[in-house]
Amino acid sequence: MNLFINSRIHLIGSLIVLFSFVAGGISSAASVNKQAKSSSENQGSKSNQENFMLTNHMGSKVSLFDYKGKVVILLFGYTHCPDICPTQLADMQRLLEKMGDNADQVQVLFITFDPERDTPKVLKEFLTFFHPSFVGLTGTQEEIASVAQQYNVIYMKREVGSKAGYLIGHSSFVYLLDQQGHLYKWYKQNLEDSNSTLDQMAGDIQQLIMKGSRT
Repeated sequence: MNLFINSRIHLIGSLIVLFSFVAGGISSAASVNKQAKSSSENQGSKSNQENFMLTNHMGSKVSLFDYKGKVVILLFGYTHCPDICPTQLADMQRLLEKMGDNADQVQVLFITFDPERDTPKVLKEFLTFFHPSFVGLTGTQEEIASVAQQYNVIYMKREVGSKAGYLIGHSSFVYLLDQQGHLYKWYKQNLEDSNSTLDQMAGDIQQLIMKGSRT
């Protein structure tokens, strides 16, 4: 399938998730997520993905290409997310367990939509709860928006009048990048059977590792 068509399908799916969130709240977004299936299609050409630079949870500037040589799992979210983000990060922890001895060839990157609250210190404390190898990335609103646009990620700040502060409605795809930083596949988490998505991801990662060992 042509990458342009794939991107448009992806964007439409993201908009459905976002509008469901805004119109009906978190429960509506979760309902849409339950109905969505993880993508198993190769995303076509891998030559159009660009590098990006953000600030990691240690306060240092890093780029995507700093992780060349590893398979990268890329997620977007924020630490105050009430359901989707913690669930996905816990699933990524389980995925690394499935990878066994190959887990050290995989890097999970979590990009926040919420640099105002998600300082490097907050990101570090939050991600350590899930796995010590997870890396949190933040930056200016403009830097984050640029990376989100690169991956057709949709997000919107939503004031809810709560003491906990605002929420951010967002699409919740998980991106798999090969060892050169190119988009390989993306997945929509199957919340009713998360193991089906994780098993698929584990198989795809093993393929990338095997392919990398032959080059």
